[in-house]
Amino acid sequence: MKQRSAEKWNGSAVDYQRVFQLGQSDYNRAVLAFWQQQGMLRPGCRVLDIGCGVGKYGVMLADLGCDVTLTDISPEMLRHAEVNMAAFTSPWRCFACDFHEISGQEPAFAQGFDFSFSTMSPAIHDADTVRKMSGMTRGWCFLSCFTAWQQPLRDAVMRRAGLEPRPQFSDPAADCAALQAAVSAAGFHPRVQVVDYAWEDRRSPEDMADYLLRHSFDDREDRAALAGRLADAARSLCGSDGTVNDRVETKVAWIYWDARLSSGVKEEKA
Repeated sequence: MKQRSAEKWNGSAVDYQRVFQLGQSDYNRAVLAFWQQQGMLRPGCRVLDIGCGVGKYGVMLADLGCDVTLTDISPEMLRHAEVNMAAFTSPWRCFACDFHEISGQEPAFAQGFDFSFSTMSPAIHDADTVRKMSGMTRGWCFLSCFTAWQQPLRDAVMRRAGLEPRPQFSDPAADCAALQAAVSAAGFHPRVQVVDYAWEDRRSPEDMADYLLRHSFDDREDRAALAGRLADAARSLCGSDGTVNDRVETKVAWIYWDARLSSGVKEEKA
């Protein structure tokens, strides 16, 4: 499982780096402002980013002078993160791990953190990983996850290719509810705020086909034949500049709790 997950995220690293190079979005800045306004984050504090990707938030935190630890299951994501973080002189480090499998006592985590977060990552997914995250944090913990997702162009390309649309998430609302339940089962009181998040990606027909193959189809399918069908379908939807404008509209839940305040509730083992 670990190898398959690492390979999956390794294959997505180029997409994440391309988005990173576009600069910080209004949404990224809103997340950072929320952390600061809620008193979760202050300049110079020790911060843990679980499932950091290419370091999108890491560079924002390093710019505040924070001491940043970046973790991810994907070596390729971390390779990009190290390049993106290289200009900062404030303390930072990258650590490759599957957060589900670590003990939390490794040297990378030994000093603990003032603030820990995981954005749009499956790394924190059950009560055990919530407890592990909370146990190394002497302040606030923050998770974000999609609770609704609409991607009309993706669905249109698939239909034109003679395929049923395949959503990126089977039931984001249920997944979000399960994550909130995991925080409660771990003995904490989750607070939740839901925000809108939308963006656009301009892609060539070939890039759109590649994106769909990586996110919606598995290796057992005839990828060469699918690539041609999807690229042809995307080409039929191109604008005058020869690209497709893939707009995504979502809702995101911000789930956060004070790791110092436990309700004392422990999840019962079956």
